[in-house]
Amino acid sequence: MKASLPLSIGLFVAFLGLGSPELLWSQWALPTLGNVQEALSASGSFSIVPWDTWGSGDWDALMDEFFGYTTPRTSQMYVRMDTTATTTYEGDLFIKKLGLRLGINIDVDSNFVGKLYRFMGYIGFKGFTLRYQQSRLKGTAVWTGNPVSGMPPEYAFDNPLINVDLLYYFDKGIDYLGLGYSSYRLPVQLNILTYNETLDSVWWAPQSATYQPDMDFHIYSLLLGLDTLQQVFFKRGILAGFEGFAIWLATQDRFGLGLSYISDEAATWVSTANGGAQLWSATQIAMLVDYNLIVGGQWVGNLGPIRAGLGLGFQIGGQTVTCITPRGPVDSSAYVDASPSVYLYHYGPILKVMVSW
Repeated sequence: MKASLPLSIGLFVAFLGLGSPELLWSQWALPTLGNVQEALSASGSFSIVPWDTWGSGDWDALMDEFFGYTTPRTSQMYVRMDTTATTTYEGDLFIKKLGLRLGINIDVDSNFVGKLYRFMGYIGFKGFTLRYQQSRLKGTAVWTGNPVSGMPPEYAFDNPLINVDLLYYFDKGIDYLGLGYSSYRLPVQLNILTYNETLDSVWWAPQSATYQPDMDFHIYSLLLGLDTLQQVFFKRGILAGFEGFAIWLATQDRFGLGLSYISDEAATWVSTANGGAQLWSATQIAMLVDYNLIVGGQWVGNLGPIRAGLGLGFQIGGQTVTCITPRGPVDSSAYVDASPSVYLYHYGPILKVMVSW
């Protein structure tokens, strides 16, 4: 019985991540029980939101509408997003043991977080763990504003979203602090300003908005959070002594800063829509605020040599990314300044499995 238990856990984890036990043997090529036990000789967690519902739009326009402000800054693009799946892997079991087989790429965009994690491994630095999250942003952006020559009225998109987070867990107080990297592309509305010489002030351009179908965001962030399932599983924090069934509560805040760029194609549309005025700055400083909340039920206990944890709940999360140009306010009517202010939210049921061998 003891020999078959780790094998069962391995097959269960494979079923969650890849779809079937048969796929475990065909793609992972683990022919013996010993290899499965070796793969499980570490701890880790896997979570999945099988039906993640997404939505996006212009944050500034939404706030103007909410507070009743009358401005030309209105939502002129509708983003119709598909439901996708979001998976998250954390710990040596998935990152080091099974990472390549699961398609985990912590070095996406040659980011600093992935490099720091590898460096800490080389020097034997302990106490940190890596978390890797992947999803897809898929759907259609529909432009509802004034048409612009060359700018498509609709744009279908299907882009990966990846978060790579290096976390440090505490014994008391907040559960963890971390350094993160986020990478994704998304259609965004570009709100356009110019310099009005009559008013001697920055003002709305003749056409106040266009859009970019595939704006690329690369953002580094600081994050902090709390997860009761993690606390009970690793016997730390105020819930260290609790086992069995309990309420599952997880919350996380993320604050980030990065760069994004208006493409040459989108810059041409901005200029065309405003009588040939040139774009003030294609470079954008992106400022991110992100929050996630999970509420549900959890179970933690020992199954022979295996320590296991299971959480089932509902997750809701959202973020805003506000961009500004590093050149400062536009100071000539020969130029126009364009920047996005986008929100992105998601929600769905979540299942999390933790295991330690």
